[in-house]
Amino acid sequence: MARKTRTRRLQSLQVVNPDCAGIDIGKDRHWVAVSPERAAEPVREFGGFTRGLVALSAWLSSCGVKTVAMESTSVYWIPVYEVLERAGFEVLLVSPRMTKQISGRKSDVLDCQWIWQLQSYGLLRGSFRPRDAICPLRAYVRQARRLIADRSRSVQHMQKALTEMNVRLDSVISELAGVTGLRIVRAIVAGERDPHRLASLRHRAIKASADTIAASLEGTWREEHLFSLEQALERYDFLEQQIQACETRMAAMIDDLTPPAPPSAGSPGAPADGSSGGAPAARRLTDPRSDKAMRAALHRMMGVDLTAIPTIGTGTALTVAAEIGPDFSAFPSVQHFCSWLGVAPGTRISGGKALPGRAPKVVNPVGQALRMAAVGARRSQSFVGARHRSRLARKDAAVAVNATARELACLIYLMVTRGQEYIEKGVEAWEKQRAERTHARLVSKARAIGYELIRPTDGDIPSPAVTAA
Repeated sequence: MARKTRTRRLQSLQVVNPDCAGIDIGKDRHWVAVSPERAAEPVREFGGFTRGLVALSAWLSSCGVKTVAMESTSVYWIPVYEVLERAGFEVLLVSPRMTKQISGRKSDVLDCQWIWQLQSYGLLRGSFRPRDAICPLRAYVRQARRLIADRSRSVQHMQKALTEMNVRLDSVISELAGVTGLRIVRAIVAGERDPHRLASLRHRAIKASADTIAASLEGTWREEHLFSLEQALERYDFLEQQIQACETRMAAMIDDLTPPAPPSAGSPGAPADGSSGGAPAARRLTDPRSDKAMRAALHRMMGVDLTAIPTIGTGTALTVAAEIGPDFSAFPSVQHFCSWLGVAPGTRISGGKALPGRAPKVVNPVGQALRMAAVGARRSQSFVGARHRSRLARKDAAVAVNATARELACLIYLMVTRGQEYIEKGVEAWEKQRAERTHARLVSKARAIGYELIRPTDGDIPSPAVTAA
């Protein structure tokens, strides 16, 4: 007797975004596709100049498009995104991994049609981009980060020039770009060669004696190496000025993004200083190079003090504020937030086992900053530091750092979304938790072999008593 087989009717894909378009971004031209029902020519090409982008926006408006999906191709997507967003379209910036084309069918025309088709079925997810008011601050912070990296290379070039002249200043001071190092380098460039006069420029906090520093400053003083040192110092000073300009811009942006303080009960209405909006003049970030002033400004902007979390410094808090801002509504849960940062556990699992190989690499400035903060948790005498040292004892260093970075990300998410300040528990709280877990584990093992573990009371023997059950 033939056995009946139950067949299930497969449901076809349903169009959920009929008013959408797909754009294949290029350097000099962009290909755009819409539904064939919206235009007689559903695929069109537009130039990469501004007039071409304006024409693209006008054509999409005439077609009744409301949502536009595009790939994040280099930096060429940025002007297209900004023009369309300014025109009122809902723009989705999609990772190229989500729009992989069928093998053997690769062209600009097919790519834009494929992106439009995926978006019409609701199969694409847009990447996170902060609101437009946060983007200038993000640009300034990223520019300052690049300038700081260039400044570090200038210090390396100065050190190389000194070493080539056998001036071993790095053997007696810890930082060439410190007060003593820069004083001596500037004097050398100005023409001073006497090692004792150069050694007299040392700061009083330097542990090495003046004679030791003078001995390290007896060099060959070759002209070509002095020329390299002079140019490296000029480049260092120039980059220092540019970094200061970036910090001034960042301070102004943070003040603009800070919500105005509510009027006090005794003076309702407009501020007494006559300011029209933004942060009151009494609390403006007047010194952007002051760490205390920057921390206070970030506290006002974000609503909570992120630097209260152990190992989270001003630089890490500034990165979070610039890359995300105070609005975390784009992340429905802390799991989504950790996944976006690239610190969430892997999900490449099949048959209940983790698949071999590495997960796709996620380059995220906030995630990188949190990992750097997690590295510093090794010596932190705090609850987070104690947990990190416990992870290092059980796991590889990279795994432990990523786990601690995820813990920091969870703390940041909960603080910002709930508006609650961080409360430090201390190392004692962690030691108490570990002792309780150890006791529970011992009790479980004793019961498994037929014994009962009894905690001694005051006056009894100091070790736990074990009796047969």
